[in-house]
Amino acid sequence: MIRRTPTMIPMSDADVQEIRDLVVEQKSRFEAKQKTLLAMKKVAEHPIQPNDPETLPWFQLLVAERNRRLGIPVPSTGIHGPSTGIPGPSTSGSS
Repeated sequence: MIRRTPTMIPMSDADVQEIRDLVVEQKSRFEAKQKTLLAMKKVAEHPIQPNDPETLPWFQLLVAERNRRLGIPVPSTGIHGPSTGIPGPSTSGSS
């Protein structure tokens, strides 16, 4: 195999700095993507539990919205705690 001298591309200091900045940006994007993937993996391994104190208000809103759509009356208290404030269907029966 015949070797040739490498092609030299004339670059200024500004060009070199721009490339260095791009490399740093790409590395930070890659690290952010890896952090996101790790967080998604943790969520997949440990699904949300209804009694988790961090997700309980969110879970209560989901249950209340589901009950509202299905026409199930919203209890003032119950297994999911106090009412979330989302009104249920009217029980007057007049349509």
